[in-house]
Amino acid sequence: MNRRVLASVVATSALLAGGCGAPVPSATPRAGSVLGTQTPTDGRYAELVDELRATGTGVWVESDVVKAYLAGPTRYRQVLGTALALARRRGVAGIKVADELGYHDGTTPEQAADMLRRTVADIHASSPGTKVLIDVVVPELGCLSWTASSTAVMRMCGAGSASTSPGASLAAVDGYAGSGVDVIDLSPGLQDDAWYASQGGTRDDAMHQCWREAVRRWGTRVTLQARKALAHPGAYPGDVARAEADVHTYVDIPLAEGARAVDIWTWAQRYRGQLVTLVDPGDIPNALTRALEQRRKKGARLWTHMTPSAYVVDRGHDVRAVTSQFDVVFVAAGTG
Repeated sequence: MNRRVLASVVATSALLAGGCGAPVPSATPRAGSVLGTQTPTDGRYAELVDELRATGTGVWVESDVVKAYLAGPTRYRQVLGTALALARRRGVAGIKVADELGYHDGTTPEQAADMLRRTVADIHASSPGTKVLIDVVVPELGCLSWTASSTAVMRMCGAGSASTSPGASLAAVDGYAGSGVDVIDLSPGLQDDAWYASQGGTRDDAMHQCWREAVRRWGTRVTLQARKALAHPGAYPGDVARAEADVHTYVDIPLAEGARAVDIWTWAQRYRGQLVTLVDPGDIPNALTRALEQRRKKGARLWTHMTPSAYVVDRGHDVRAVTSQFDVVFVAAGTG
């Protein structure tokens, strides 16, 4: 599931923020450009970074560098420079530079690969201690077409996924993993329960297989983390059984198979006119947040996302709440 299927997102609380297309740049940025002199015009972003770090919580900055890259070198330098300025604040570990890289984000596979190589080079040249993270959704992985026991339906699914989203194919991610990027947050793009049942399996069986393959292919080159959107508008629509089933699939299994952490989107964010959150309105716990809390008590490392443009209550309250439930927080760079 991905962030672009809004109808099912609202109905099922599986939301993911989507990329958007943009014109091909007339000129590409040069690796090693002087970056990081920009200062965000809205100081709330730096304030949120500093307040989170003061609690001892891990912080990464996130920005849509793909969109900026496609807009051309001037916008690319502005956006990456602003993200770097935030990332240089004390205690910030790195920058997430791409959301669902290559998956309907307006890039060709060649552009996605070039953007990543250049961005990694620019960040490491301008700020050698700053790590680089991308997240990817790989529907071909979830099709199980690469398994020795794949069915004709699985192979058709895999071929179709690689054809319609070549920048999010297994081969594309092979390249991303060798680009110098430090961390990949991975969604295997699972099919629904009924699809796996029709193929003689289950969603959980598929997740085990996907993560074993991901670790085999990429685990020696990058740090692999899982990712899943579980935010919802209003009150959580599921019950305890649903929350436990989802957390088992998307948290327990990846961690058991080698994921280092799980990125849960999102603490609070406005998405197409609605505020989506993990908690219920007013920061009320629900079956989902209780299940996540139980996993963290057992040692699961959980990440989430925050932006000063959307809080459940207010900054002070939300910082206290999020740092009691998550180990690391992505903070938006405020670059749009």
